[in-house]
Amino acid sequence: MPNITATIDRHQRDGLYELVRNHLGSVGDLWNALEDEKDFAKAEQLGIEFGEDFRLLADIGWQPREDRGSFELTLPTHDLMEALKRLHTEAATVLSGSGTERESQEADAETDARFQLGLDACEEVLVGLGREGEPA
Repeated sequence: MPNITATIDRHQRDGLYELVRNHLGSVGDLWNALEDEKDFAKAEQLGIEFGEDFRLLADIGWQPREDRGSFELTLPTHDLMEALKRLHTEAATVLSGSGTERESQEADAETDARFQLGLDACEEVLVGLGREGEPA
């Protein structure tokens, strides 16, 4: 049984789920890096990132909604921190999009809210993981 690195609540889970799902939407970039660009370093990096995404989904569930109240994350601390930093950066980039793009549809406001949940969840878990590494 894997070790538990962090535990998150349902709201944090929903935010992380949105960020992971969004990142997995770019899985075609892996194929492009391998076949079209022949950029094997980029392909390797993407493979690591998508692997982290799959591990997170194994912990938080693949369905859009989960009934559990808490979710145990089992990625090793370093890997979890790297994944959360990456997802946080991606969420911040999406949320800082131009106003005209973001105001175009009501659905965008709902997506922004989910991205904000994910951004907040990344920050909260990263802070918690940082405290674990501090001397008592």
